[in-house]
Amino acid sequence: MNALFEDTADDYLKLIGDWKDPWPEPVIQEHDDYLVVRDDLLNAGSKVRFLDYLIGSKPEINEWVFGSCPATGYAQISLPIACRRHAKKAVLFMAKRDMNNLHPYQQRGLEEGTIYHWIENGMLPVTQKRAKDYAAANSDRMVLPLGLEHPTVLASIIRVAQNLPVTPKEVWTVGSSGTLNRGLQLAWPDAKMNVVSVGHSMKPNEIGRATHYKSPYKFDKPIKEKEMPPYPSAPTYDAKVWPFVKEFASPGSLIWNVGS
Repeated sequence: MNALFEDTADDYLKLIGDWKDPWPEPVIQEHDDYLVVRDDLLNAGSKVRFLDYLIGSKPEINEWVFGSCPATGYAQISLPIACRRHAKKAVLFMAKRDMNNLHPYQQRGLEEGTIYHWIENGMLPVTQKRAKDYAAANSDRMVLPLGLEHPTVLASIIRVAQNLPVTPKEVWTVGSSGTLNRGLQLAWPDAKMNVVSVGHSMKPNEIGRATHYKSPYKFDKPIKEKEMPPYPSAPTYDAKVWPFVKEFASPGSLIWNVGS
């Protein structure tokens, strides 16, 4: 699925009707001449906003299944919180690891009610296949794609962004699948877009029209303390945008900080 360059923001917004973000409006703060969307203040990740319509619009689905979340991924926090609001279950298939050495996000996922299926030798194609097979076995289950990308998720990103009290000329995010950045590309078609990839090598359709930068850090390696931004940010993910912002961004640029 990639209708990004065929459909407009209005086309996407029609998919979600009059949906309103149920979460508090994003906080925007200025840090070092840049505007920062402080969604770390949600303590749940931005995608609790962007998944809300999708999960709420399908009452026939009781289990939302995901097989593309790494140990350091925020989806294992955002998905169960979004599901709980609609009395649904979040089911994740993830590589098995020492249960006494879980990543803090995995521990948080358990606390939030994520149902984990721990897979031996759980490389990404394996966990994705297991999730797909599990969802296909019952009609009240639905598997979510890489990046939690869905047309209504993109539409929700557009609505949240366009409701902000700013229309930025330049935007910066990190990206793995690039879902957030491409949603913002649609929301702000005249803005100069920038994405710093922190996972796999992003494909052209994942980058969209953004200028692409590649973080030198391995996906699961945290950024050095001296390179951390002056606001709370996930050290293995969002924080990796900051060195590129400091070197290349224009004053007044907007940074979208998903979590910490």
